Amino acid sequence: MKRRVMSVLLSVTMLGTMLLGGCGVKNQVSEETTGESAAESMEEESTEAESAETESAEVESAEPDTLKVGLMGTSVKPVGVLVADALGYFTEEGVNIEFEKVSSMNDAYLAVADGDLDVYLFSSTAAATFISQGTTTLRVFGGTAAEGSEIMAKPDCEITLESAESLRGLRIACQMPETGQMVLKNYLIEQGMTYGGEDEDADVTFIYVDDGNTAIQGVVNGEFDLCITNSCLGYYADKFGVKVIGGVKDLVETYPCCRQTCNQTTYEEHFDALVKFETAAIRGYEYYLNNEEETLDILEAYSGEDRDFLRGQVYGTDNYTPMMRLSLDPDQNACVDFYEAMGNIGGIDNSLDIDWASYVVTDVYGTALDILEERVPDNALYAELRSYFEENNTL
Repeated sequence: MKRRVMSVLLSVTMLGTMLLGGCGVKNQVSEETTGESAAESMEEESTEAESAETESAEVESAEPDTLKVGLMGTSVKPVGVLVADALGYFTEEGVNIEFEKVSSMNDAYLAVADGDLDVYLFSSTAAATFISQGTTTLRVFGGTAAEGSEIMAKPDCEITLESAESLRGLRIACQMPETGQMVLKNYLIEQGMTYGGEDEDADVTFIYVDDGNTAIQGVVNGEFDLCITNSCLGYYADKFGVKVIGGVKDLVETYPCCRQTCNQTTYEEHFDALVKFETAAIRGYEYYLNNEEETLDILEAYSGEDRDFLRGQVYGTDNYTPMMRLSLDPDQNACVDFYEAMGNIGGIDNSLDIDWASYVVTDVYGTALDILEERVPDNALYAELRSYFEENNTL
C-alpha cells in the first residue's frame, strides 16, 4: 500500500513540476514571441498534462494482484480466510485469491518454496524442517491456529497435568508431525527428565501412530496411558470411550500450530497484496467472532462436516471447550521458541545456526492492523489484537 501511495504522489509531483516548468517558460516569452508560438507552447503543456493524467488513471485501474493460496482437505482452522472469501472481503480489499487444494503438507511446502504457490495456511513443523535443510525461500507471516493438542485418557484415569512429574513412567501415543508432542518433549528436557521409545530406558515413553483414531483406540485398549491428538477430536471423547484430561498448553502456555507461510518473492515483491489478504482475513475473523450461526453456515457449506462438531471446534459448546486457539497473529516469539525446541529434541538439524526471527516476519499482519485501526479507531477487537501483537512479537 505504501508503494502505491508513493507512486501516486510521484505522478502528482511530476505533473506539478511540468506545469510549473511550463509557466516558467511562458513567463520568459519575450515581446518578440508571436502569439502562435505561445499557443503551441500551451498546447504542448496540455498534451503533457493529459498524458500524465492518463498514466495516473492507468495505475488506478490496474488489475489487482493475484495470490495462489493452498488449502488442504476441508479443515476449517483458517476460519478468517474462509469467511473473508465467502463474504467477498478479498475483492473489497483489492486482491484476487485463487484457492488450490494440495494433496499433502510436503507438496504444499515444496510448491511455496518453488513459487508455484504464494501462500499456504497449515503446519508449523514443515516450515522449520525445510528451512533447516537449506530452503531459504519461505516466510512465516501470520497464524491460523495454536495450542490445539489435547491429551486423552481412560474415563477412570486420575492423572492430572500439574508438572512434568505427572507424566513419569507413562506411555504416550502421538503422531510424529504433531506440534504438541514436540513441545512436550522439550518441556520434559527443560525439567530435567528424559523421554524415548519403547525399548529405551526413559522417564516418559512416546509411541508414534499413524492417526488420532489409532491413538485413542490404543488408550481404550490399554496399550497407552495417554494420547495426544489434534483437530478437536476431544469433542467425540465420550463416543470414543475416553476423556480429555487437559492439553499440552497446561504445561507450555503458548506455542504455534498451523501458520500462514508465503514465498520470499511474494513477500518482497507483492507485499501490498499480502497486506490486503491479511486485512480481509482479519475482517473475516471479526465476523466469525460476532456472527455464530452465519459463520457456521459458511463453514458447513465449505466442509460438509456436522454443524454441531463445527460449533465445538470454533466456538465450543456446553460440554466441550476446544484447546485450539484460532488466531491470525504471527506469534513470532512462540514460533522462534518452537523452532529452537525442534532443534533441541533433534527434530531438525542445524537449528542453532539459523536466525529464525528473520523467517518469521511481522510487518504484513502489523500493517493490516494499522489499516483497520485507522478505519475504525475505536474498535475494541482491533485494540485487543494490537495489544497481543505488541506483546508476542518482540524479537
